[in-house]
Amino acid sequence: MKPQSLSERDRVEVERSAAEARKVALAPVDVDRYLDPPADTPYGLEYAFSLLGDIQGKTVLDLGCGSGENLVPLAKRGAHVIGIDISAELIEIARQRLSGYGLAATLQEGSAYATGLPDESVDILFSMALLHHLELPAARKEIYRILRPGGLFVLREPIRFSRTMNVLRRLFPAPKGDISDYEHPMTRAELAIVTLGFTVVAQRSFRLPFVPILTTFKVRGRPVWKVDRWLLKHLPSLAHFATGKVMSLRK
Repeated sequence: MKPQSLSERDRVEVERSAAEARKVALAPVDVDRYLDPPADTPYGLEYAFSLLGDIQGKTVLDLGCGSGENLVPLAKRGAHVIGIDISAELIEIARQRLSGYGLAATLQEGSAYATGLPDESVDILFSMALLHHLELPAARKEIYRILRPGGLFVLREPIRFSRTMNVLRRLFPAPKGDISDYEHPMTRAELAIVTLGFTVVAQRSFRLPFVPILTTFKVRGRPVWKVDRWLLKHLPSLAHFATGKVMSLRK
């Protein structure tokens, strides 16, 4: 996109994305786990893919597709895939990634506020950790415009509904350079802006505070996520303290 056409907020995102692109290595994508994941998976991204259902022959837009890791399983599942990202550098990496798998998708550099797609032209909009970077009313308006009636909007976002979690976030900040000044975990009120006019089909919360804290100290593995899943399933009031949200919304 031409620099003069960008807002200050978008310009910062383009610069951050360019820096991200310089770090990307075209490593293989763990495709199999996203082809038919169970709905009770402890992992947020797997759950998001499970919410898609049968996408064979459907038009699926990965909005904010980045370097294209999610484009690969979407294409493998038989969808007509469109990938849009504000970063030309990341779009080029996505193109190379798809080529390496012998897959095709329609890729374009563009804004989440003005995708250039026709009205009601998308069956499913897939948005992974994008919205918390954006001006939500404008992004929601564009998403609603391009989705067909009955279309699905599957999103995954960081959230902070708890004041306690906001304090913890300051104690364990993200590494400098990994986030921009404009992005932040979504509040309950911000999530309400996104979901306005949609019907909630399914939703789950993920990542209680101990998960990102243990990750900070390099403690990883499936047992950590299984405990997270068990606690949120059997003690639903703990969802107030979750740090991630996955939802399926229907227009």
